[in-house]
Amino acid sequence: SETEEGAADDEGPLEMTKAFTIGAARTFEADPRFGLIALSEIASRALSPAVNDPGTAIAVIGAQLRLLSCWVRVDPEATGPEVSHDRVFVAPLSLSSMLDDAFTAISRDGAGTVEVGIRLQKSFLSLSCLGHTALTRSARAHSKAHLARAERAMSHPADLAEISGWASRVQEPRSVGVDAFAELPTG
Repeated sequence: SETEEGAADDEGPLEMTKAFTIGAARTFEADPRFGLIALSEIASRALSPAVNDPGTAIAVIGAQLRLLSCWVRVDPEATGPEVSHDRVFVAPLSLSSMLDDAFTAISRDGAGTVEVGIRLQKSFLSLSCLGHTALTRSARAHSKAHLARAERAMSHPADLAEISGWASRVQEPRSVGVDAFAELPTG
């Protein structure tokens, strides 16, 4: 750009570059999926035979649930206003991909651990009750996939029945805002 005297303004491009972060590595600030993946890797490591710490995996599942719930509250079903910038491209975030990042590895590595399976199914149930169509669809798909993994990995019938019971609740249609846990027996 030019100043009033007609001389070139060299600060314009420099100021514009301050709006971008360019680097060789992903950052949590620039890439929300990267954060979900990092948490998932913590849980996977905790579930490894060398560590055998399902409590950490359960804590990660809770953190993933809170993050995804907040994401939906901030952007419920909305894709945002249509903004056209012909020289800027930002790939959209897909809730389905975000759930893949958050839960697939945990589901795979925790398939034989009943307490992890129950926490996953409860999380899928919570996500399916938030009133977001795409999130409900993805949570139900992840619930089915985890149940299939658990059926192959678990040998104790009572453990599998518990996970199967939670998975069936995830698949039931519900009204938005219904307390998904209200009708469940305590104890």
